[in-house]
Amino acid sequence: MKSDIDLLSYTHDRSAHYKDTADEIYNLINNYTDQEDLLVLYNYFEQTYGLPQRVVRQKIRQHLGRSYLFKSKQFKSRLHIKNIPRYIFLYSALIYALFFTKKNKIENYTLIIDNIESPHELLRFEKLLNLVGANKVLCITKNIDISEDFPDYNFVNTKLFRNFKLKDLLGVISSEIFTGIWAVLRVSIKTRVNLFPIALQIIHSYLNFKSIFESNKAQYMIQERHYDTNSIKNYLFKQLGGVASTTIQKNIFQNDPINYYMDIDILFSLGKSGYEDMLHYGGCVSSVKPVGSMFMEYYWFDKKPSIKKKYDIAILGINTSNEYDRLDSYTDFMDDYYSLSRWAAKLSLERPGFKIVLVHHASAGEDFIESDILKGSNVEVLNKNIDSYKTAFSSKCAITYGSTMGYELNAHHLDTFFVDPGYRCSFLPILGDGAIDKMRIKSYEEFCLVMDEVVCKDAKFVSNTETDAWCMESSEVARKICNLIIRKGD
Repeated sequence: MKSDIDLLSYTHDRSAHYKDTADEIYNLINNYTDQEDLLVLYNYFEQTYGLPQRVVRQKIRQHLGRSYLFKSKQFKSRLHIKNIPRYIFLYSALIYALFFTKKNKIENYTLIIDNIESPHELLRFEKLLNLVGANKVLCITKNIDISEDFPDYNFVNTKLFRNFKLKDLLGVISSEIFTGIWAVLRVSIKTRVNLFPIALQIIHSYLNFKSIFESNKAQYMIQERHYDTNSIKNYLFKQLGGVASTTIQKNIFQNDPINYYMDIDILFSLGKSGYEDMLHYGGCVSSVKPVGSMFMEYYWFDKKPSIKKKYDIAILGINTSNEYDRLDSYTDFMDDYYSLSRWAAKLSLERPGFKIVLVHHASAGEDFIESDILKGSNVEVLNKNIDSYKTAFSSKCAITYGSTMGYELNAHHLDTFFVDPGYRCSFLPILGDGAIDKMRIKSYEEFCLVMDEVVCKDAKFVSNTETDAWCMESSEVARKICNLIIRKGD
């Protein structure tokens, strides 16, 4: 095993290609978590909580990956040794939890829909829920109570350090006071990394999911955010009677640590490809089932809006302004990303007859840089709350930097291009994928040529034989998933 890995001194070279940086971070985290010094921690969680070393290692790796900030080129400050006293104090939350223990009767279900954070998330699953049967589905919400909005459904609302089983909680408090805290402290000092926030997260996952799955038996579990899978949850679900945990593919698998170290049994992917990097970067996935986009099914096919072509080019924004710390991974990122705005603004002035519109991601914050670039151009910025699918399909083509809609639209016969100057967009695979490569636009000159071909000559770039690689046809995603989880399909 490796030894003496100085994790927190790592800083990446912002002039390097994002793929080289991704490999560096991935290898660093693996080497750190493979150190012999961490065996003390792995053995403790295995002997005390029955959690196998592989499961605990995967959880620690996922936490570390999500703790690296690209923009500042460093791991989050919570991992520094100086913060150990603060996080030891946070163990007092286990005492707080004693006031909110709960004993539940055992219920049986076919499916659990987990990690619901808003009413809209449940609405996206509602078709699947009703196909399985509302009385056979348990909906687990996270810090929200939406039961009044859906009176016919079964709910469990989880809250931080609430509703654990008293016997389990007392056992954990005893173990941590006499052994656990000291094991984490010893390993933290030896490896010069504050592991207390990670250990506390493991303990919380253990108590929370053990309580849920002992009281609520189900064959299958599904969740929306593939990047929020949890190795502790996956392990306990099956240990306590579950057959398989699953997730839909919500977004493009961007080459970013947020997508590393997934842990799930079945991934319901968008298409027949596009998930390879997730597996390469530590993903533990037993099988991949291409089914299409549940988002597109809900927002487009289920609503069946009428459309007519009224735009030439639709620009699809992504939620960048709120995510610079995570996305700004190399020196030219900002220049690359805002190339789309600059090119669109310039083209709108050079081709005043082109009708160009921009629709932002619904959760995007105000982008002052983009606003300044577009000032004085002929690009029309639409309300971000309008139907992005309708806007796109009302256009002759679409263009984006990294929207998942690029995959969905190409699969449904609307050519959608990706701005990729320097071939370093982390939302796309490295060069070599023919279907995707021909949809990359690397310069303003190429942008003009392609837009002229599409707008003026109705040229088509994606062939019918290539669509499944991007995303499967998405009008019946819920039915496909239902057939798979109740074993009527393969």
